[in-house]
Amino acid sequence: MKLIDAHVHLSDTQYSGHMEEVIADAKAAGVTAIITNSMDPKTCRNDLELAKRYAGLVYPALGIHPWNVNVLGEGELEETVNLIQNHRAEVKAIGEIGLDAKYETAWEKQIMVFDRMLHLAESLELPVIIHSRGTTERIVEMLPSYNLKRVVLHWFSYPLTA
Repeated sequence: MKLIDAHVHLSDTQYSGHMEEVIADAKAAGVTAIITNSMDPKTCRNDLELAKRYAGLVYPALGIHPWNVNVLGEGELEETVNLIQNHRAEVKAIGEIGLDAKYETAWEKQIMVFDRMLHLAESLELPVIIHSRGTTERIVEMLPSYNLKRVVLHWFSYPLTA
């Protein structure tokens, strides 16, 4: 059986200085692929470097996390879009993107960034990895208006129905 870690943030500071150990542990556990999800332009660049360094094991999903929308600097959305477009061959998904109810003060900006990332995924025919804490119903209503190939919902918080 092949194991794939479809959602990790290898650029998080908690992994600094421990990357060799993390990679060795993953390999020892039989993990054959690791999808590292970005949070902002800085982690996008770092995840691209990790994918190069650990080619054949680490694959980047690039995007802007809804937690970072409220601190997004001028030009950083376009910088991220350009980075994704310029590295299309390496990028395996757009992620982690989405909406988060905890950050309602930046709600309009979250929706704008999320929409931009979804349109980018559409145009590049890439899967999306979506953060949906407290917003799953809204996201599920939005998704049919995009032509997306594959969707992974992360932090899924939607009630199950029978």
